[in-house]
Amino acid sequence: MNDMYIKRAVAKRCGLCGCVGDLFELPGVPEKFCSECSADLAMVAQLSTEIGAATKAGRSTDALASELSQTSRRILERTQSAGLRDRD
Repeated sequence: MNDMYIKRAVAKRCGLCGCVGDLFELPGVPEKFCSECSADLAMVAQLSTEIGAATKAGRSTDALASELSQTSRRILERTQSAGLRDRD
């Protein structure tokens, strides 16, 4: 009975930012993530694919690269904030 209680009481944390809450799975990734992190990770994967396709086709990737940079920055800020919270 105690084992069942412990499993239910353990909070699930996002694999990136560490927040506690509803978590989501992404295909091919073993960790689970909060809605913000999963959306940003899916965006990074999609932008990377689009940048590769645009490069092959000889099209400009500036706008895509800028968006990828912004999304990556958000992810980095979120994970660094999580690190600071863990030290408190």
